[in-house]
Amino acid sequence: MRWGNYAEHASKFLGDVVINRAITTTVNTSSVHPRDRFDYWHEMACQAMVPFECRPRDRSAFEGEVRSVPFGNASLTLSGNNGVTTWRTAKQVAQSKDTVFICAQTAGATRINQNGRDALLQCGDLTLVDNAVPSGFVSTVGSKKLVVEVDRKECEARLGRVTQWTAQRIDGSGGAGALVSNFIQLLPAQIPLLSEAAQSQIAHQLIDLVAVALAEGDGTASARSSARLISLLRLKSVVDANLTNPHVTCEELAAAAGISVRYANQLLDAEQTSLQRLLFSRRIAKCQEALADPSQTHRQVSDIAYSWGFADVSHFGRLFKNATGMTPRTYRKHAFDSLHCINGHDLRSI
Repeated sequence: MRWGNYAEHASKFLGDVVINRAITTTVNTSSVHPRDRFDYWHEMACQAMVPFECRPRDRSAFEGEVRSVPFGNASLTLSGNNGVTTWRTAKQVAQSKDTVFICAQTAGATRINQNGRDALLQCGDLTLVDNAVPSGFVSTVGSKKLVVEVDRKECEARLGRVTQWTAQRIDGSGGAGALVSNFIQLLPAQIPLLSEAAQSQIAHQLIDLVAVALAEGDGTASARSSARLISLLRLKSVVDANLTNPHVTCEELAAAAGISVRYANQLLDAEQTSLQRLLFSRRIAKCQEALADPSQTHRQVSDIAYSWGFADVSHFGRLFKNATGMTPRTYRKHAFDSLHCINGHDLRSI
């Protein structure tokens, strides 16, 4: 049988649910005829991540899987196979979104080449891959990796130019590398249990952890770059520790981080924000999480706002609408409606 569209087969296999960023999707080649397994896996993997060329180690015995999980403003994909070589053409690179992959090896091994560097990832190791630059992957039999796709601006706001970090192995066996490796491997099971606001916040924290791991293991970047990164991470930690304090000032936050307000704003300028806006945005994210939490339906909107450091409910309402496009009450209703709906069906009517 010759297939013209493997996505059509995927629709049948998944009960009319094909890969997209809003649905958790699992694809496995075990139900596919052996002669079609590789092409089927290749097309599904391209849909879940980015288009790429691929050559299997053994087409006749190929086996593979892809699982795509929505993850706030990012995306997460688990991919496994029994040995492939992949690369991306200039045309495919030109058509890519402006994103960066955080690649974590969870089984087997993969050699990744980009920007003239090679990173050999063993189980637990990580690296970054720039989707705007050609790259190559060689995976062993039994290779599995977890890939988080994040926005370039979010990544470079914490790391500077991504080019200096791509295809550099982060050792997952100890220190900060082990911390981020274990953290990222927890995500597939825990993400479905979290609100969208919590997912977005965790995605930001993941990038921060990767930044710490890179700074800790880096032996070539300038000390100044590492110092800025550490100052930025310390500042964000101080902000998060003071979200519930309605009286905290920017001067106090900066002082607790050991820097001036002016320098704090310089550090945050790369993320197109300021210390004051960062404080408000972190508080808004916490309020979003509480409003979307079914266990907190008994709480008034004002109670949630006060508990996360907002002294004025009207001010909170304006900031919340500017950030989300909805009032807090509308956001809560939308979150609960989404919670009870799957693929357009209201579970409360079943």
